[in-house]
Amino acid sequence: MSSSSTTANVAVIGGTGALGEQISTILLTEYRSSFPTVRVITRDPSSPKAQQLAQKGAELFALDGSLESAFTGVDVVINLLPPSIPHDVRKKITEAALKNSPKVYFLSDFGIDHRLTDFPGYNLPDWESKQQLAKETRALAQGKTKVIAVYNGLFLEILLAPYRKSCLGFDLEHNIFTPYGPASQRFAVTSKADIGRAVARLALLALDPTTSAQVPDEVRIAGSIVTFEGVRDLYAQVKGLPKGQIKSEDLAQKKEGLRQNKDSSILEYLRVLLGENKFDFTDNSNELINPGQKLWKWRTVEDQIRAL
Repeated sequence: MSSSSTTANVAVIGGTGALGEQISTILLTEYRSSFPTVRVITRDPSSPKAQQLAQKGAELFALDGSLESAFTGVDVVINLLPPSIPHDVRKKITEAALKNSPKVYFLSDFGIDHRLTDFPGYNLPDWESKQQLAKETRALAQGKTKVIAVYNGLFLEILLAPYRKSCLGFDLEHNIFTPYGPASQRFAVTSKADIGRAVARLALLALDPTTSAQVPDEVRIAGSIVTFEGVRDLYAQVKGLPKGQIKSEDLAQKKEGLRQNKDSSILEYLRVLLGENKFDFTDNSNELINPGQKLWKWRTVEDQIRAL
């Protein structure tokens, strides 16, 4: 799938996780000619997922081992460590990765564009930790490494998963759709495989001297831009059902609930952000990454519904 003559060695930190496995697989298959060496850094190199990646050609390294050899000669580092890992541990791993001055470094910022969150005094600790580590990483890079954050909106497989009866207000089992605020708010949804393709392309674009200046430090992508109403209508059309019920709930009340209850789940925060139009990634870098969808077709909400 790669259309670039650029080649590079890449290390994927957390390369066997829910998103990491998808990105590692894309690098090892569709973009193997561009990334001849793919190093997967994982907590358990003996796990079935790690071994499957090794069979595809990945070099495995233990997260708690000596990482010097893992990062030696690496041009691109993709960090996918979750915020559940202590901040000081993630910072040490970042320092080890940047010590070897890779040309490109991807932050573990996939999902919401953290620049847009507005929860003063009651933001999610995990999100605050990500923002802090992003600042520290850019400072450590000292301009020698291109540091990129990728924001993809919601994960398509989580929003519309066959094993989930209801998520983020999408109750497919009962054909009920419950947004916080208007059902017409637009939001981005992207599949994990497409995120992997986008990361591979961004790395190649950033490495190529003729295109590197075009790659922003903060990148937004969107496999689809949809609304609650649009998903409701697509679900009815594809499944041959009557249009489901939309039950909008008061957005201001829900946001106040977050302020009052700081133990609220991340899903509640995401639903408020959806209502505030913070997931509308209409302004994105899709054309830079995949012009005219000539490299691949973004997986859409309709594609996902048909696969349910």
